[in-house]
Amino acid sequence: MKHKKEKIENPYNYLENAREILKEKAKKNGEFYTYRKYVKMAGHTAWTGVLLALDHLMDKYQFKIKRGKDVNDYRTFIASVNKKMLNYFNSAYEYIHLFMGYDGNLDVITSKHGLDLAQKLIDWVNTQVKFNKE
Repeated sequence: MKHKKEKIENPYNYLENAREILKEKAKKNGEFYTYRKYVKMAGHTAWTGVLLALDHLMDKYQFKIKRGKDVNDYRTFIASVNKKMLNYFNSAYEYIHLFMGYDGNLDVITSKHGLDLAQKLIDWVNTQVKFNKE
């Protein structure tokens, strides 16, 4: 019986899906989106991609959490690896997870900035844990 090589789930796919949700479903109308529901969905999708990337990096560094991870576990880990990236993570948390994911902020600039922060974080992880941009 052949064993399948474990495939690393790609965080870039989540980021691309978040962009597609905003483009196709949130309906940009000038400087704002029309549908809060889809902004929230895009925020949750992008945030999942960021956390997935960081989970892979935590595995590489053998950073273990005894209980379920929370945002402070990610902060502790990032601070131990690269303090500059902690600023990006904290901003991404606010823009993607809170403003988009929970509040459904309809401002286009807020969503763009959040996705840019997610891109920076995933790109940073990608320098250490190679993901294929599919």
